[in-house]
Amino acid sequence: MTQVNNYPRAVLRAGLYERVSTEEQALRGFSIDAQKDNLEEYCKKNNIKIVRHYTDEGISGAKPPLKRPALQQLLEDVQDGKIDIILFTKLDRWFRSVQEYFKVQEILDKHKVEWKTIHEDYDTTTANGRMAITIFLAIAQNEREKTSERISVVFEHKRKNKEACIGGPKV
Repeated sequence: MTQVNNYPRAVLRAGLYERVSTEEQALRGFSIDAQKDNLEEYCKKNNIKIVRHYTDEGISGAKPPLKRPALQQLLEDVQDGKIDIILFTKLDRWFRSVQEYFKVQEILDKHKVEWKTIHEDYDTTTANGRMAITIFLAIAQNEREKTSERISVVFEHKRKNKEACIGGPKV
């Protein structure tokens, strides 16, 4: 018997969240299929019931939750009491913005829903664990913002030289 939110439950009900931006998939090989396979295997090994996959494909982790359709549906299911735990592969699949993370975490706390990364170890039950998450998210946010700045400089140079800017930012 599994303990969830101080209540015994025979099987945890999980929402599986997958996200990849187009750039990340192209550059780093983070595929939705690979995330789904890993999450499903984890659930099978740990006797966790999959409620649903919530997939935001081609969407940046910096986008606010209201602009991420699958995340929005996931939060609605959390509020409807359909989910005990949210699983995702890595923290940067969940968020790359400290501010947006805390907005969503407030909803999860209110409904006593936990989350877990299957490839990383985070502990939200201690002050040090919560601080570590904030630090890791701040690093991910900084990495995303620096990458965006570098890309903007490259595309500005290409525009000035009348070179093709395929996939670049719209101006």
